[in-house]
Amino acid sequence: MNRQAAARITADTREEFDKLREYFSRDLEADADVGQERRRLVKHVPTMVSARTQLLLDTLLNYLMKDALAALADASTAAKNEFYDLDLRSRVKQSFTLEPEPLEFSHDPRVIAGGVATGVTAATGGLMTALLLSGLIPHLVGGVATLVASAVAFRIAHTSTTGIALQRLRNDVDAYVTQSEHHVSSWLANVEDFFVSAFKEFQEGGERTKEETA
Repeated sequence: MNRQAAARITADTREEFDKLREYFSRDLEADADVGQERRRLVKHVPTMVSARTQLLLDTLLNYLMKDALAALADASTAAKNEFYDLDLRSRVKQSFTLEPEPLEFSHDPRVIAGGVATGVTAATGGLMTALLLSGLIPHLVGGVATLVASAVAFRIAHTSTTGIALQRLRNDVDAYVTQSEHHVSSWLANVEDFFVSAFKEFQEGGERTKEETA
């Protein structure tokens, strides 16, 4: 059996995952809502990877069947029918399944920056409140002012790091797609080995039958 499938599926895998990287690069616009995108992509990216994986599996099986039939070009009709009866395509799909890994994002820099800004503001506000004259109303006014300042500081810091958060989100998705490409490539190589081994066993069985009947 001429194993041309390996080279072709390697190129196809690279092409499909390059398309995925390009798609998600365009998908994350500069003005995207980072929080909303994180919630969406955590399911969307693995789903897209899974769909590409099934497409590549079907493509590989088509290549392997074509190579096998080419190897059986001079075989008898009975031998070809016996090969079809093996139903290697179904056997592969029953034996090989691949669930995509969950997508995990790195820490959101907006939350970290916002927390730091809030902490600094709260500490400063606490100091100012302590310096106010004693009494309920001055302390209350100082406390409210501190809360307002902390909220404003959090929002400013949160917003100012949105661009960083979006780029980190892109990096996380790109790293996940690249890791998935390596995982899928290895899995497809195992599929090919299984198919080729089963086909070789079929051929050897046919050769033994010929020798026994000779």
